[in-house]
Amino acid sequence: MLGRWHLLLAFASIVQSQTQVPLIFTKDRVVDDELYSFIQDELDVLNVAGASLAIIYADENRPVEYTAWGKRDEDGAPVTSDTLFNLGSCGKAFLSASIGILIKDFADGKNTTALPSAITRFGWDTKLSDLLPGEWLLEDEWATEKANLRDMLSHVTGLPAHDASYSPYASPADIVNNMRNLRTANELRAQYEYNNLMYVTGSYIVSKYSGLDYRDFVAERIFKPLGMSSSTLYPDDAAATGRLTQAWTPLGGRRIPFFMPEHSAPLIAGAGGVQSTVEDLTLWIRMLLNKGVNPRTNETIIPKATFELVTSAISIAYNTGDPLTSIMGYGMGWGRLSYRGQDLITHNGGAPGVATRIEFYPDHGFGVVTLTNTAVQPGSRMITRTVVDRVLGLPEYDHREPQPVRVQGKVDLLRQPFEDMAGTYANAGYGNFTLCSPIFSSSKACKAVVKDFLTVDTALHGPDHLPTLFVSLFAAWDRFWGTHLRLTPSKGEERDEYDLALTTLYTKGYGKNESPFEDPSSEHLTARFVVNEDGKVKGLGLFGAAVQGQTWRQKKGGSVEETADVWFHKIT
Repeated sequence: MLGRWHLLLAFASIVQSQTQVPLIFTKDRVVDDELYSFIQDELDVLNVAGASLAIIYADENRPVEYTAWGKRDEDGAPVTSDTLFNLGSCGKAFLSASIGILIKDFADGKNTTALPSAITRFGWDTKLSDLLPGEWLLEDEWATEKANLRDMLSHVTGLPAHDASYSPYASPADIVNNMRNLRTANELRAQYEYNNLMYVTGSYIVSKYSGLDYRDFVAERIFKPLGMSSSTLYPDDAAATGRLTQAWTPLGGRRIPFFMPEHSAPLIAGAGGVQSTVEDLTLWIRMLLNKGVNPRTNETIIPKATFELVTSAISIAYNTGDPLTSIMGYGMGWGRLSYRGQDLITHNGGAPGVATRIEFYPDHGFGVVTLTNTAVQPGSRMITRTVVDRVLGLPEYDHREPQPVRVQGKVDLLRQPFEDMAGTYANAGYGNFTLCSPIFSSSKACKAVVKDFLTVDTALHGPDHLPTLFVSLFAAWDRFWGTHLRLTPSKGEERDEYDLALTTLYTKGYGKNESPFEDPSSEHLTARFVVNEDGKVKGLGLFGAAVQGQTWRQKKGGSVEETADVWFHKIT
């Protein structure tokens, strides 16, 4: 899924001198020349532009092993160990650590901001309704009253992801206040449902009660004492170093913008806003292997009780295993499971142009960090697990994932959208969008939207693709994870279902390549239209915002309007 290219010579960074030198393979390296070439070949197959790896040991007498593959920019500058990458959701662990630090501050009387009068003790069981009076409100009354900090960060509040609900200009306060408009999927603590919105809420709480912006709190209480001098939650600061990697799409290897511009940084900071290097993350991992204490200074960074809680299994993320792994419990910003019989604490991260993985093995005293600049999770997973097997001395295992066979699905040309399916749809939590038809829509705005899709699709697929376009509907919709919507007839058996994809169009290309292209996001939902007795469309229901089985609505049954994860009423 990434750009194909091959770099014959990779570079690594020597931390002590900060001088970039050619990577030298020695017999005592885990990544020898044979493994290096194997990984490079697999990254080429996956179209991964560049990757950076660190193998870190708790024993500081054992040197860190850095390895890098590929490029960090379209001019071919190599990735090195001091190249800055966004960490994606691997940054969630910094949020849970920050809340634990803040809890300890209040316990020690070091707080600078007073808590609401309803709170007599600030801890992981403190209720969100008490911390955010007048702001915290969910559809489910029980969750509104009883959800606490532990529930929030272990993904069991009952609210599903709803990642298409927010714009890139929303603030953390906007996110918190909009949750009352979003449908829940389950009762409180009934089901794990991964949710970025809760980590946005966590950063809002840190900012509200620490006296510092969350991003500055992380810098002062984690980065600075650990010596993570390159790490930042300010994208412009990362870019100013000249070491921030560019980003690429998995399909076609096209360069795309950094997914988190400065104006969006406060929004996504707690969920995935950290920029760092494998060199800096070496310091983070060594502290984690020392159970929250900086081994160089003996200073406690993460309070002991917090470290033990966030790395424990509070909720069950995956209740079945596979030949290599056990079921996985989720703490707060960390997953915990058994990998080939070994205790593992881990998290991965993904975003446009981002695929990251951080793992550490407490019983064996080592950790592995893998950062890539193309959004292909199989790439970061393959590198990490292949390296871990070697460190542990385990039998070789082929961690490559079979490439999907891409079959052009048959589109039923008779099932084209009716004229009145085009129009404007509204939902209080998601906002409005206007579906435009290449055939029926005549407004200036719709003509511009259709033209953009025609430009991209003709460039990618040629004029033979046009019949498919004319049984589709399109919308411009400025969301954090995309710019447009593409609605097409489902290729399944259900004739009343449509696939709704949040996507990003680049009608003038990006970077040096000015040809049009599209970068689809991972947000793919199923849409079902509801038609009144008079034949007019009443609205559409979206399914797929909740991913962990049936929601309580679906179990109860009812109409599309009653069972959908999101219901949009048609207003024009």
